[in-house]
Amino acid sequence: MNTRHGKTNMITNSDRVAALYKKHHSWLIACAFNLTSNKEEAENLIQDVYVQLLEMPDLEKIIYNKNDLNLFYLYKIIKSKFLNNIKAAQKLNKVALKPELADNTAEQEYDDQEDENTEKLLLLVTETLSGSLHWFDSKLFTTYIDDEHSIQSLSDATKISKNAIFTSLRKTKLLIRKRAQDENLYS
Repeated sequence: MNTRHGKTNMITNSDRVAALYKKHHSWLIACAFNLTSNKEEAENLIQDVYVQLLEMPDLEKIIYNKNDLNLFYLYKIIKSKFLNNIKAAQKLNKVALKPELADNTAEQEYDDQEDENTEKLLLLVTETLSGSLHWFDSKLFTTYIDDEHSIQSLSDATKISKNAIFTSLRKTKLLIRKRAQDENLYS
């Protein structure tokens, strides 16, 4: 708010954006063009930025008056608007983990054998953890899986070295995989 000779002069958002347009429009278009590589898209992007600026309640933090402005912050707004437009334009494409499942997953019939193999594999894992492993390896593996730890967070929580945790987990996974292969449950 400017006061001169007893009069109150308030600079509105429209005045600030108009001054920005007059003084820096070509620079804004150049910034947008660097991002979009298309003049028409750059102009549309800058139009969106102008609209966003007009709606901002605290525009004076970016455009201080009709002459001074924060160009870096304006560039960040342009870049953010550009990235948001890209995200909005993208469609989510679901990708199957196994290519053979991508075509007709919904049309497949229920497979008792696959369900039975899954049960056998879970039983094998629990048997391996309870019988074939040292209690330390078993406890470490179940804590790692059940509590969804990373090796780093497990190391921080237990004060066991990351190397010892990694070796133990690798040994456990290899033992489970070997036993599953022996039972023809895992290829």
